[in-house]
Amino acid sequence: MKKSQEHELRQKAGNLDGLYGFKDFTFNDGPEKGMRAFDLDNGKNTRLTVLADRGLDIPSFYYKGKNIAFQSKTGLRSPFLYQEEGARGFLKQFYAGLLTTCGLTYAGAPAVDQGQPLGLHGPFSNTPAGKVTARTVYDGDEAIIEITGQVREAQVFEENLVLARVLRLRTESDTLEIEDTVENQGFVETPLMLVYHVNFGYPLLDEGARVYTSAGLVSPRDETAQAGYKDHAAMEAPGINRPEECFFHTRHPGKEAFAMLHNERLGMAAVLHFDAAALPLLCQWKCMRAGDYALGLEPTTSGVMGRPAAREDGSLLMLKPGESRVFSMKLTLTDEALAIQEHISRAAK
Repeated sequence: MKKSQEHELRQKAGNLDGLYGFKDFTFNDGPEKGMRAFDLDNGKNTRLTVLADRGLDIPSFYYKGKNIAFQSKTGLRSPFLYQEEGARGFLKQFYAGLLTTCGLTYAGAPAVDQGQPLGLHGPFSNTPAGKVTARTVYDGDEAIIEITGQVREAQVFEENLVLARVLRLRTESDTLEIEDTVENQGFVETPLMLVYHVNFGYPLLDEGARVYTSAGLVSPRDETAQAGYKDHAAMEAPGINRPEECFFHTRHPGKEAFAMLHNERLGMAAVLHFDAAALPLLCQWKCMRAGDYALGLEPTTSGVMGRPAAREDGSLLMLKPGESRVFSMKLTLTDEALAIQEHISRAAK
């Protein structure tokens, strides 16, 4: 949608909200009751929902009418139902969707770090955002749907980290941009961990689909993943009680890092671009389990093995008082054969 077209379009449409834009609404039933959310439609091929009350994460995403995200059996759930108890508290709330953000002071596997018990993936995705705004802005002539807000992780005597998020849905391409700025508003150096749990589901994820990344090195997480290493990029049909496999993709080419899920049968791909200088380890979560059939392509600051492991291997980020870090990525959906082939050609062999 172009600003220069709006005057002419109003002759036919009257209210341009019928062509593209956003709607601010509240859920009224079930475990999701009371949550504030936004529906975004770019007027081309992309529709998605953003949950203000779940850290501005993204539970659903559709391209040309087809579901892109993994939407788990938990259904949408209010953050006020969350209780942190090892892994179970997070998993009971884990609708997944296109994006579940994990952090801020810890993420990854539950653990005890310096005497402090830490649950799976941290509290971020079960924290309502504040100062949330939605509007249409312009990049030159192109209209962009923009949502902004802040999520704070703080406790008395401990951390005070604030993440300011900007989501931008373009209207001249099927691209979603995410930019997060994390600031330490406390007075002591504080750990920072982020996992961008980007999740794909059926029908984009299906038997025969394939993963391509820019990584120069792919490592299995454990013995289960080692057994499936040679087929890590190939998506298979779901199996009953099949265990999950995780693979760590590293040695990306800086700001040009990417991961792509390509479904040749649909002629469609999702391409995730990210800055590997800030997010050096991409975790591939391959879950070919019946009922939990998902693929995660997850840019991270320091992996998913938990804070003690990150501290031990030297990857744990520490933010000084007043210091900020910026993290950005973008997701593009495409059915253009040339664009898909370009990324296949660029993928590390």
